[in-house]
Amino acid sequence: MPMAVLDLQSKSLPGLDPAAFHERGYTLVRGLFEAEEVERLRSRVTETFAEMEQQGRVGGDSATEGTIKGMDGDLLSIPSLRDVLLDPRILKTVGELLGGAPVYFGDSSVRIGVNGMRAWHRDNVDRRKWRWGPDWHGSYPLLRCGLYLQDHSRHSGGLALRPRSHDAKYLLPTLPKLVGSKAGDLVVWNLRTLHSGEVVRMRGLPTLPLSPRLQSRLPTRMRVPYEKERIVLFMGFALPDRHLDNYLAYLKTRDYMRGSWSHSRFGPEVWEQAEKAGLRMLRPLPAYGTP
Repeated sequence: MPMAVLDLQSKSLPGLDPAAFHERGYTLVRGLFEAEEVERLRSRVTETFAEMEQQGRVGGDSATEGTIKGMDGDLLSIPSLRDVLLDPRILKTVGELLGGAPVYFGDSSVRIGVNGMRAWHRDNVDRRKWRWGPDWHGSYPLLRCGLYLQDHSRHSGGLALRPRSHDAKYLLPTLPKLVGSKAGDLVVWNLRTLHSGEVVRMRGLPTLPLSPRLQSRLPTRMRVPYEKERIVLFMGFALPDRHLDNYLAYLKTRDYMRGSWSHSRFGPEVWEQAEKAGLRMLRPLPAYGTP
């Protein structure tokens, strides 16, 4: 079954196919941001990281292949990147896929670099209680977006997903799909969907979806290189229901998330800006979104 793909040739956003998204557990939105926008955004991200690094507000996760750097707050708390999360094209896409006004709860970030920590995983709470945990009862209106600022259709560093792995009625694992995202494409997946990042494409067989463990063992000479430094902006959205309540309760137990919320400071004008954009805002901690 081919991946659900939407091609956008202009700034006007045509209708998505929510049914295909709900069936597969993910979709790829082509050309959401134009090439010039992507280059400007890459420059903004790089400049912002340099400024925040001088302020001691950048951390990193290091492993065998390098370090992934991240800032200490969400996208709304970073003035130079705030407009990405509030972009009407993203919010319209998310709203149509969710089937209602999206709720934002401070779960977003920008990441630079790679570290080689590859593994199949889910993002939902009951990921290790497959099919019988509370997350697997009924629909699950929580999703994550990844806006990739470099090519992964012919280069390594992209995302792999397992179609329909978000649906408890499928007992057998499905074959993985490599997401051929290009710079400016938006990948959206249900938090229950199995996925793995930093995909290594193999020279000679670049479309073959190797296991994450085998990817990490490939020598450099056998790898398709990265196009340029990997930059991805991640954003989480949901509809208000018991699954979101469960997910927020889980996030409040995670030190990294509580730290991000505590460092995400902005004034009431940002709350107003978000709500005018059609985004329903939640305050996960008292400190979140305060000046």
